Amino acid sequence: MGKKGTNNKNWWGRLIKFIRANTNLTVIIIAALLLELTSAIMYYESHDILQRVVERLMERENNALYLCIRNKLAEVEVTMDNIAWVATDDLASPDSLTRLTYQMAEHNTAILGCCICCTPDYFPQRGRWFEPYSIRKDDGSIETMQLGSASHDYTKLEFFTKPIATGTSHWSEPYMDRDGAKAVVTSYSAPIRDDDGKIVGVVAADISMGWLKEEVNLSKAYQSTQRFLVTGQYHLLAGDDNQLLRNVIEHMKSTSEEKGYVVLKDEHGNKKHVFYTPVGGKTDWILINALDDTDVFGKLRRVRLNLLFMAVAGLLLIGFIVWRSKRNLERLHKVNAEKNRISSELHVASQIQQSMLPRHNKGQLTMDNGQLVEDVDVYGSLVPAREVGGDLYDYFVRDEKLFFCIGDVSGKGVPSAMVMAVNHALFLSASAHETNPAHIMQDLNEIACQGNESNMFVTMFVGILDLPTGHLRYCNAGHDAPFVMVNGKWSMVDAKPHLPVGVFNDVKYGMTEMYLQANSTLFLYTDGLTEAMNSERKLFGIKRVEEVLATCTDKHPQELLESISKAVHKFVGNAEQSDDLTMLAIRYTPQQYESTLNETLTLKNDVREVAELSNFQKSFYEKMNVDKSLARQLRLAVEEAVVNVMEYAYPADTEGRVDITMMFDGHWLKVVIDDSGVAFDPTVEKKADTTLSVEERRIGGLGIHLVRELMDSINYERVNGHNILTMKKEVKK
Repeated sequence: MGKKGTNNKNWWGRLIKFIRANTNLTVIIIAALLLELTSAIMYYESHDILQRVVERLMERENNALYLCIRNKLAEVEVTMDNIAWVATDDLASPDSLTRLTYQMAEHNTAILGCCICCTPDYFPQRGRWFEPYSIRKDDGSIETMQLGSASHDYTKLEFFTKPIATGTSHWSEPYMDRDGAKAVVTSYSAPIRDDDGKIVGVVAADISMGWLKEEVNLSKAYQSTQRFLVTGQYHLLAGDDNQLLRNVIEHMKSTSEEKGYVVLKDEHGNKKHVFYTPVGGKTDWILINALDDTDVFGKLRRVRLNLLFMAVAGLLLIGFIVWRSKRNLERLHKVNAEKNRISSELHVASQIQQSMLPRHNKGQLTMDNGQLVEDVDVYGSLVPAREVGGDLYDYFVRDEKLFFCIGDVSGKGVPSAMVMAVNHALFLSASAHETNPAHIMQDLNEIACQGNESNMFVTMFVGILDLPTGHLRYCNAGHDAPFVMVNGKWSMVDAKPHLPVGVFNDVKYGMTEMYLQANSTLFLYTDGLTEAMNSERKLFGIKRVEEVLATCTDKHPQELLESISKAVHKFVGNAEQSDDLTMLAIRYTPQQYESTLNETLTLKNDVREVAELSNFQKSFYEKMNVDKSLARQLRLAVEEAVVNVMEYAYPADTEGRVDITMMFDGHWLKVVIDDSGVAFDPTVEKKADTTLSVEERRIGGLGIHLVRELMDSINYERVNGHNILTMKKEVKK
């Protein structure tokens, strides 16, 4: 006891000490608690008042509906009880009983049909079953028929058996009358007695369920209120059969109370306030009202939530003050310092990643020698979902060919960014000396599969566009097919998909070819475009991409990407970006070359004919009126290229021809070397290392090195079985 008392004393002392040291904080906490307590008391008091108001309202509604139903039922009950008494005088004549049913159906609009059922063999001349039945048809006429038969044995039906057994009037459970009314009805039946007081039959009236459904759904205080009318056996007379009704019936079966109130849930889990009360009279029917909780207490809850929001705001303010207190200040500084460090590193990583992407716009795209490229307009954009992303794109021009790629690394964040950087570097390395996109993809895949324990892969699209001809070669590794715009119409490129890079090291990639027309546009993207998601978790989708593209047939690549980005941002709204968004647009705009001087020389593949080439060039350069020093350099470059073709394009002892065409438009010299030898691309040869000694140099390559150094551009294409080597030089006068 002594130790416990000491602990209590220490606890109380620490509390007093805390209050004295934090007076303002204590006052705020007490004020917040009092506010919350006041809000709770007001809510529950208001809830109780509103509950009583709703109960009185439902009681008035039930009474009004009860009187309406009772008046209808009482009219039928009084009529049928009187008819049962009248029928006693007509028992001697079957025809009189038939006329009586006709008169009842004719003069009582509340009755759908009326019948008199006699005990078996009461009229032997009419057979075992005698049941005259009259029904009011849709056109108002009355039809009378004899229903009793072996197939319609009324002696086994409830409306007949109950009055016979009890000697009293009875409302039946609803049933489908297939022979008489041909509808779902409930029947009120009364026993018929002869002069000796013996029960010899039953008079019955069929009541349609239609008017009950209409009456039940009239005069609702709340439009969403659900009403049901059931029998004492819980058979539905009016209303919709649903899970809520079944829940109510289960509750009523479990209690002995005829009248009550209970809160239940419907099939959607919505709370319902259920009031049930008996209709009374000669029926055992029960009227059920189910009110939606939102209609009853919705506004009150909104008021409560507003008050609760204010209380929570006060508590959050207290939490902020506590968070800013001296006790947590040191830890906060550490967290902020670590956060700033990570944020700074990610910012640097983002800058590094962005710096890896090309920054060329129209008028700034250059070849290796710095020459501006005017045959193509390229623009790309990458918006990562996080600080760094896993998407990539790149493009550059080499030997009058545009090399480009776009890719999407699986996953997000830093791991994907690292894989992206590796694949980006691999693309630049592989495409430096290769003009077949399938071979480039093959090299990427072989290296990416080495040590890929994380099983990360990359979908990529690699393309090579020959700028002079528009010849496009591409390879697709599981990436979304791009779109191409030709003559103002967009269509999807036929891009045969292969497995992504990094999945299996034995994948064989294939190349696809097509030609781009002048002023056509190629649009590439990652799945961050089609899978951009709004707050309703709907995807932007390929259809919306096509709709935006249809409005951008005359726009430059930068304008095209800005239009699509604007459409995506409008669709996504305030939703968080779910994936990296990368796009690349290429517009092919070949420049028209019109030569003022054009001559062609045809040689055999014999190096001894090079002398004739030299004379041919001298004559051409004199006509061009170029400087003699430049003319010597040009002759050397052309001769090196032609000799290279003669030596490698044709196998030994094979005769062939080499066509040399020289063109000049007053500004640019263009030399085209055409041969029909084996496929040989001199531009893929690595540049000769002139820093090495003669003994260390690899044999070959020096001639192409001279051509690259002396000419502004060099381009190779294999067209219709011919090797086409094109060299260009800007001639400044």
